[in-house]
Amino acid sequence: MRVTVDTGGTFTDILFENKRGIISVFKVPTTPENPSVGILNGLLQAAESINVSIEYFLSNLTTFTHATTHAINAILTKKTAKTAFLCTEGHRDILLFREGGRIEIFNFTVEYPDPYIPRSLTFEIPERINYDGSISKNLDDKGLLKIINNLKKLKIESIAVCLLWSTVNPIHENNVAKILEEKLPNIPYSLSHIVNPTLREYRRASSTCIDASLKPIMSKYLSNLKNNLEDKGFKGQFFMVTSQGGVRNIELSASSPIHLINSGPSMAPVGGNFYLEKCKNNQQAIVTDLGGTTFDISLIKDRKIPRTKETWIGQKYRGHMTGFPSVDVRSIGAGGGSIASVDEGGLLHVGPNSSGANPGPASYNKGGSEPTVTDAALVCGILNPNNFLGGDLTLNSTLAIKSIKKIASKLKLSIEEAALSILDVVTENMAQEIKSLTIHQGLNPSKSVLISGGGASGINIVNLAKKLGCEIIIIPDLGPVLSAAGAMVADITNEFSLTFTTNTKNFDYRGANLALKELALKCKKFLKGPGKKSLSHTIEYIIEAKYSGQVWEIEVPIFLDKNLKIKNVNILEKEFHNTHKKMFEVDDIESDIEIMQWHARISCKMSNTKLTVNKEKNKVNKKDSEFRNVYFKKLRSLKTKVLNYENLKIGKTLVGPALIEAPFTTILIDPKVKFKLNNFNSLEINLKYNKKETQIDEGSSLLW
Repeated sequence: MRVTVDTGGTFTDILFENKRGIISVFKVPTTPENPSVGILNGLLQAAESINVSIEYFLSNLTTFTHATTHAINAILTKKTAKTAFLCTEGHRDILLFREGGRIEIFNFTVEYPDPYIPRSLTFEIPERINYDGSISKNLDDKGLLKIINNLKKLKIESIAVCLLWSTVNPIHENNVAKILEEKLPNIPYSLSHIVNPTLREYRRASSTCIDASLKPIMSKYLSNLKNNLEDKGFKGQFFMVTSQGGVRNIELSASSPIHLINSGPSMAPVGGNFYLEKCKNNQQAIVTDLGGTTFDISLIKDRKIPRTKETWIGQKYRGHMTGFPSVDVRSIGAGGGSIASVDEGGLLHVGPNSSGANPGPASYNKGGSEPTVTDAALVCGILNPNNFLGGDLTLNSTLAIKSIKKIASKLKLSIEEAALSILDVVTENMAQEIKSLTIHQGLNPSKSVLISGGGASGINIVNLAKKLGCEIIIIPDLGPVLSAAGAMVADITNEFSLTFTTNTKNFDYRGANLALKELALKCKKFLKGPGKKSLSHTIEYIIEAKYSGQVWEIEVPIFLDKNLKIKNVNILEKEFHNTHKKMFEVDDIESDIEIMQWHARISCKMSNTKLTVNKEKNKVNKKDSEFRNVYFKKLRSLKTKVLNYENLKIGKTLVGPALIEAPFTTILIDPKVKFKLNNFNSLEINLKYNKKETQIDEGSSLLW
């Protein structure tokens, strides 16, 4: 038996797979003050569903996989540990200088961002390693001890160490670690050559500082959760979801918590790709995950999930770079709990502020009074107040109307018109963000499948598809918990990196093959440890390289012989040229290629799950005879048939208008739109347009 848990800002999603591979879904409110409480509430529901105690339930679990927003929330709310930054003498301003760039080139009104760790907590260590690994200046132990005494007085809670060229020769960082362990035995620390062995100084420093600042809070969180589970009988493997779209065991996760920053959002494209593979004629998709707090967008290109090295916390250039490649997920503040407001100029805005899990939308009747997307959907007749979260929560229509009145009076609209305007604005926000992401990456949204996930996604998914020109919408049966479903199919992953520079003109075969051998040994060790119970595994070898004279490297997969060696550099050159051409539509076969970094990515398959949902759990014994008045744009109030998801017959095409109710989502189908349940128990919605409707305004300044 296996369980995956995705703790979001509003709800905690839990998937339970029994011994027969059948999955049951549970959704409970998140408890922000202590997420473990919400998790245990959901696990208790899962245990009760099979009539066993929670102790028996947990003792029979083989794996527990967890995705959490705890790390990113700690950074955004500035609740990380008080962290000191130790750097090479003369390099105190690495975090301040960062990397250049502006979002708006001529906008000088935005204040320059503060460094992640303030200059007052940055200390210079007398030492220096040269680019070739030789020692220019020995580590000054006495100088380091003075700094340590200062750290004691400042009551530092964690330490980040990033010394120059430690990726080539880590001797000084290792010596600093030994002294820290001796003089500050209870203070966690992070070493840059272990956290992120890259040549880029700012990225390495930034990632190390972020990692160190998270260690105390994430170690405590994971330790408490693990102890709570073990106290109730859990003896299986504990995995955490990472930003790279895989999972790691709890020990690795606690030792390198920076990989948990985008834990959760990275799983939606993994789950989306699982369902895209069932669509034989489609190679690319837009994956959306609309929850209570945020709207997450990711892409699938050629059935692969794009990764990005430009991973920022906050705005690009104005936030902080993690320094790690991760699944390319964009988030905006547009969820079911997003608050609507009217500014002084009379313009309607929706988000980014959210009502969250507590107090939640006004209709939750938990003290919230601000109008939200959920309240608007209830007023429009889309949501059934008595069948929200499978009937676990009753929505208060009176309070929803009262909240929307605030918007209606300011805009001089009727209650229904104001509610519909809220849904229109939030849909437009989503569409613009998707267009920006897809067009910038050379992907035409009108040629992509729209895979819809998240509990609130059904409210406006058809309208969103129309704005994008998408002809096919796929809403999986596990769509409302798409991230948790992704975690159920995710592999155990890890990545090993090392620095070795050479070029194709004078290629160092011996050095390159030694680097590959070292990476292979690390993968082998990983297979004997965290990956020992995997069903199968794959290892991908990658270089970071650039044309001579270029500033930035690109990642290029390399193919080795059976002995994991490079015997002909021409093959490597050809692969680089092809990759460069594919990315930038240009190559330069006359130029030398400089290779900077070497990587090995290992993926270990955990399960052959087919994500088969327990239909009996969600079966509703009622006929599809119910109707509800739904407010549509231009059509006004329209009598709309209400269908139960579980009563849909596979392959039978139906035509809207319709409302499809499932335990954790409601899907609105516009008039004349065709839909059916496909062979994989996913709802497939088909839209057709004329050419004019599918044109995208690529000249819009919002897109560029």
